[in-house]
Amino acid sequence: MKIHAAAVMTGLLLMGSATPALADDLDAQPSTVNSVAAATGVESDEALQEDLSIPGEVDGPKLSEPDSSPSSHCSEGGPFVHITQNVKNTMSVKYSTYVTNNKSYAINYNFSSEKSGTTSIGGSLTLSGEYKVMWLGKIKAEVNFNASKSWTSSLHVGTSGKVQAHSTVTGDYGIMKENIKGYTATLNGDCSVTNKKNMTVWAPYREGWEIN
Repeated sequence: MKIHAAAVMTGLLLMGSATPALADDLDAQPSTVNSVAAATGVESDEALQEDLSIPGEVDGPKLSEPDSSPSSHCSEGGPFVHITQNVKNTMSVKYSTYVTNNKSYAINYNFSSEKSGTTSIGGSLTLSGEYKVMWLGKIKAEVNFNASKSWTSSLHVGTSGKVQAHSTVTGDYGIMKENIKGYTATLNGDCSVTNKKNMTVWAPYREGWEIN
């Protein structure tokens, strides 16, 4: 899978998909300037970030508690999970690259993801297999249908753009993580809630480039 999309603005996120984001904008991009061939990104030697911020992401409102009144059929209770807040999504970076333009004019650049990695559903507390299934179902039903148990990023997914004179453009390719706050607990037959454990949970849902 390979996409080519132009990006020249700070914090632009380009998603990797069968149909490239911003595909309709490609024809509107300026032509090549003062360069015979586009500069190729250089692999960054900085540590990869597990929770790189995504432009435009904000925390959602806190959500109401589930109904555990006698009329809610507590006799059918048992272990459950509940989302208390949908918080800012982040990127698990799998490959990072950059290009520096020391010329006095703008040049084109090409980035391509050259390393792959995997991100799986997880939490700030250890999750059993049963709770991973419960959390994934909850996130898919209430927050993000594209959430997945595990996601491995693709190789050779490309993006391109322009780097202005005497400046540097960085690109991070990785997997977006749906992040939520919530808890696991047990609903008892007398409608009491016990064994409550607060945690942050994440699940991968997409991959793409973030260009700065």
